[in-house]
Amino acid sequence: MSSKHTLKFSVAFSLTLSFLCAPPMQPASASHNSHRAQRAEDRSPAYKEGMEALGAANYEKAAEHFKQAAADKPDDMWAFYYFGLCLLKLRRFDEAATVYKQVMAIKPEAAVAHYQLGKTYLEMGDREAAEKERRWLQEHDQELALYLSDLFPSDKPAPQQTQETSTPSTTPQTAGNKAPSTEPMTSSLRPTILYREKAKYTEIARINRVQGTVALRVVFAVNGAIQDLRVVRGLPDGLTHKAIEAARAIRFNPATKDGEPVSVRGALEFTFNLY
Repeated sequence: MSSKHTLKFSVAFSLTLSFLCAPPMQPASASHNSHRAQRAEDRSPAYKEGMEALGAANYEKAAEHFKQAAADKPDDMWAFYYFGLCLLKLRRFDEAATVYKQVMAIKPEAAVAHYQLGKTYLEMGDREAAEKERRWLQEHDQELALYLSDLFPSDKPAPQQTQETSTPSTTPQTAGNKAPSTEPMTSSLRPTILYREKAKYTEIARINRVQGTVALRVVFAVNGAIQDLRVVRGLPDGLTHKAIEAARAIRFNPATKDGEPVSVRGALEFTFNLY
């Protein structure tokens, strides 16, 4: 299974840069690899039908197939896993939690099951139970613990004026100094890109078949660094993290106005597709 990733500057003009996304790095948990290692003949024929329905986003039909696959092969943790994923998509949270516990009964060390169970508990509003799964992941799979932490509701009230989230600027402001002005990016006022980082598809996003676009707003600063990065639209399972990492790795010559370098604000879109 391959993946394709495109980077887009979305402003008054549109410049699209397309390139192959780097393949998933070695997963933090060996349980991630067991999905690929299991032979097709060790699975129920209903499993393949379930994957086809899942790929078509027909979660009701997929759930039926995976339920049958789990009944046919009670030791196939992935039949149960994808059954639970479909139930989660269908917002049948109590049932999904029960199925993920069955996955853990088959393979207690399966970090992906603890991660999915934590997500399910958050959807159910059971933060205490989700916190228990996060603590388990912090000891066994810190990457998944980080991605689960992203889903916890913030204790701070969200700003009413925007739904965007931001990361701190890398350039400290000195008290009394006025911050440099930032211009909107246009077709004639834009940075020159020197290097583009390839965003990495996370293994858990591949397993969960997450696709979509991460939209960011950033400032291409005069010092050649990405600053004031804001997430306009994110994706779960670590893809927002990977988009931010790739954005911060971009190297460029700053835009110039009247012969002087200026900071400009633009938008980046990282699109993740599974093939």
